[in-house]
Amino acid sequence: MSDSTGTGGRFLQTRKVRRASGEPVPFFPLGGIPLIALGLLLLFALWPFAFGVVQSTAGRTAAEALIEADAAWARANVSGQWITLEGRPPSREAAEAAVAAVRRARAPTLFGSARPVTRVRDAFDYSNLGEGTPATAIDWSFRVANGVLTLDGDMPDNSVRQQIVSAARAKIDPPRILSIQDSLSITQDAAPSGFFEVAQRGLNTVTRCDRGVAGFNDNRFSLSCELPGAEAAAVREMAIAPIPLGEVGAVDIIAHEAVATCESSLADLLGDTRIEFQSSSAVIGASSAGLLDSVAEAVRSCPGTLRIAGYTDSTGLPDMNRALSQARAEAVRNALIARGVPPGRLVATGYGDASPVASNTTPQGRAQNRRIEIRVIRVSE
Repeated sequence: MSDSTGTGGRFLQTRKVRRASGEPVPFFPLGGIPLIALGLLLLFALWPFAFGVVQSTAGRTAAEALIEADAAWARANVSGQWITLEGRPPSREAAEAAVAAVRRARAPTLFGSARPVTRVRDAFDYSNLGEGTPATAIDWSFRVANGVLTLDGDMPDNSVRQQIVSAARAKIDPPRILSIQDSLSITQDAAPSGFFEVAQRGLNTVTRCDRGVAGFNDNRFSLSCELPGAEAAAVREMAIAPIPLGEVGAVDIIAHEAVATCESSLADLLGDTRIEFQSSSAVIGASSAGLLDSVAEAVRSCPGTLRIAGYTDSTGLPDMNRALSQARAEAVRNALIARGVPPGRLVATGYGDASPVASNTTPQGRAQNRRIEIRVIRVSE
């Protein structure tokens, strides 16, 4: 059937065609079905991998955010892009700060930085902040270094202060403890229940260290201690036992023998073979990938926190050298984190052209001065 319509002397002819019943459908719709099925199959196969990557990124980003927020007391449980935070916060303010840090944390992507965490749930245990264990603003630190036990911080009244000083004097034991330096102050606040017992814990642990710091801050007891390896287990057990006030925070026990072994291994790795960077850049050369694998393995066996120190030669302006050395140290830190070293165990510092190990007047000397060093951070630092 056809229709004709006249328009300006011209005729437009249209034809209406009816498809007979049973006539085959054109190829394209049917041909697209296998392609759609293949796409769905591919999506189904890749989904567990993609989900795992997203979840891993969310968990790693949350853990790094908690470290940067000084919330080592908190733990992040991950389900996809949802994070549940657990732990016993020293205060409600600390809990709120930890949640906020995870919510705003960002991670690098192919399209720039983005927030991998879409939901953060607070499941903290606030029982330690109840009437039975009130938070206290009375903080103190006891430090041992070079044979001197220094008492610093606040005591609620003079009676408690005298008890602490007397207990400290009883710990004099040459050559580890030769004298006491009393720098304690009085707050005239009521001593919370368990305060003296926690302070006694600080004295009992830190005086077992050759160098160490015991502290009570924001209702958390902490200890950093360097000592012979044979004594490490006993001091750690003493430090992490439950306390009657607040909670146990970071306990970092460093054995002298482990430090010596660690730094010797790293010096051997980074002595003859250096981490190579592109000229005047913080981009690590591809040839250094194997060396970084070995460094990461050695670092994982080291105790405590390590400092990645970057140095340059004296060519160029001092400020530019410091900035370049800082960027290179951070690049090495990122490379080690990518190889499984926990971010909280690594600190990057750039020193520019300070502390040269060779003369800057020769090409060979300048090459030696452009270097990365990795050392255990000591309590005295």
